[in-house]
Amino acid sequence: MKKLIALCIFMPAFALLAKDTKELIEDLKSTDDKVASDAAQQLGSDGSKDAIEPLGELIKSNRAVGVRIVATSALGRIDQKGRSTTILREAIETDPDNRMVYTQLLAILNIKDTDNPDLLKAVEFCEANKKSDIYITDIVSRIRKIVPKGANAPAPAADNKPQTPASDAAAQPAAPK
Repeated sequence: MKKLIALCIFMPAFALLAKDTKELIEDLKSTDDKVASDAAQQLGSDGSKDAIEPLGELIKSNRAVGVRIVATSALGRIDQKGRSTTILREAIETDPDNRMVYTQLLAILNIKDTDNPDLLKAVEFCEANKKSDIYITDIVSRIRKIVPKGANAPAPAADNKPQTPASDAAAQPAAPK
């Protein structure tokens, strides 16, 4: 009975402590690294798509590496293809800290946006500029297992449909008798 009473008293108090998405997004701007990190982590856990751009701003900021790593991980956990991959590619190309680049690649790997040309651009950038870092090259090789070189070649035009063996036979002239 005592547990039930305590539960009835404390549950509403905990509900008041919970922040909504807008408040969490505002917390990303906090100068307190713990507040910003906690907000990013919660937004990532919630899968809040409204947080993609604000997390991207935090990732590209000059905040402490730990805060940016949490924001990058959160963006990867939101698992939204498209803009998230582009944000991460832009960050990879400009961030000199290999710990960040490694985390950004992990987030890209988590998103699995294999049809996005930004994924390929990020991988190619790392292959050209980050090959001395064994951790980055390891993640790049894992991504290459999903998206091998040449996999993102443009699709054939509509009038150049790939031919099947049956259509190949129909297209061949009849053999002379």
